[in-house]
Amino acid sequence: MAGPLLFITGNRMKAEEVKEILAGFGIAVEQRSLDIGEIQEKDAEPVAREKARHAFSMVKKPLIVEDTGLYIRAMNGYPGTLIKHFFESIGPQGIVDFLKGKDRSAEAVTVFAYCDPEGRVRTFRGSVSGRISDRVTKGYDFAWDTIFIPEGYERTYAEIGTAEKNGISQRRLALESFAKWLKEKGEK
Repeated sequence: MAGPLLFITGNRMKAEEVKEILAGFGIAVEQRSLDIGEIQEKDAEPVAREKARHAFSMVKKPLIVEDTGLYIRAMNGYPGTLIKHFFESIGPQGIVDFLKGKDRSAEAVTVFAYCDPEGRVRTFRGSVSGRISDRVTKGYDFAWDTIFIPEGYERTYAEIGTAEKNGISQRRLALESFAKWLKEKGEK
């Protein structure tokens, strides 16, 4: 792969995390924001696949896109990839309040979709089990990081900070799988 890998996202914080994680694998990343449609689906894989196809049809270059979901057991796996809409309507405190007295277990899932030079799509999934905090925490305030506690921790992603989060997150796991695959292909 000549030059930096194109990452299509309008989310600056997400782009910074991806750049930092992939830099550890020797992969440079260039962020580009495109207005690409997003299907409404609870599962992150079909959303990422469709975003990759749509973005590739616009730029005609190899690229990655990402979709992330938060799957809460007491909500039958919702909101999944629809978490942004939940946050906009009820906020993190609304989710915390809804789960009072309920099962707080959750799974954070990220799927990266890579579109190769011929437009073929391959996906890479990372997931982290955990639970929803009983309060909204302070710290690194990115999406639902203020309420998600990864398994084995007593603090939320927001409280542990970006450096530690980037070493254990579902985004890290998906990107690690992607980077290993690229290396096996001889791309990096």
